[in-house]
Amino acid sequence: MGDHRIGAQGQTGQELARELTIDPESEAKLLAAGKQPMKDVFVVVQDTGMRPEEVFRIRIENIDWNRLVIFNPHGKTRASRRYVPISRRMFDLLKLRCAGRKEGWLFPSKRAADGHLTTVAKQFREARRKAGLQESLVLYCARHTFGTAVYESTGNLAMVMKVMGHTDARTAMQYQHPVLDPIREAIDQRNLRHNSRHSEGMVQ
Repeated sequence: MGDHRIGAQGQTGQELARELTIDPESEAKLLAAGKQPMKDVFVVVQDTGMRPEEVFRIRIENIDWNRLVIFNPHGKTRASRRYVPISRRMFDLLKLRCAGRKEGWLFPSKRAADGHLTTVAKQFREARRKAGLQESLVLYCARHTFGTAVYESTGNLAMVMKVMGHTDARTAMQYQHPVLDPIREAIDQRNLRHNSRHSEGMVQ
């Protein structure tokens, strides 16, 4: 992606992205401060879980408007070659970007040797700065946000692996953020019972 910088603990941007998610407020700030084509790339990563380099290589002929999916034919592994969903907001975005074209790159670039966009790192950094967000937040965080949201909603790790192109379950398990509310509730209930018994023992 071009934004895999080394963090304070020696982690790259992509490694940090495995721990960070983009909350709705931060997403809104990035979209408000950002420019095109970064804004569209960001939305596609956020809503499909595709790797940024996969988004750059989307071809219009691989968009299935009827099934609302995009086929990704690229990748070193069989799992990387997969279908990803088209969200409602992505549908409108894609229609505008295709502008009636039936084939070709979704994100064309006359300056690139391959004919398609290869990075939006500079635009993302500028948007992040204007939005006042932490530097550890990188575009790859949008992919992690997708995986986390899908797993929290479905609890289906196999489906998360399939749609994100993972072959190793240990990699996909990074999206299993523990929900601590039930634990907090259990401790609160225990304390209530304990305090109640303690208070009864103090009554003379």
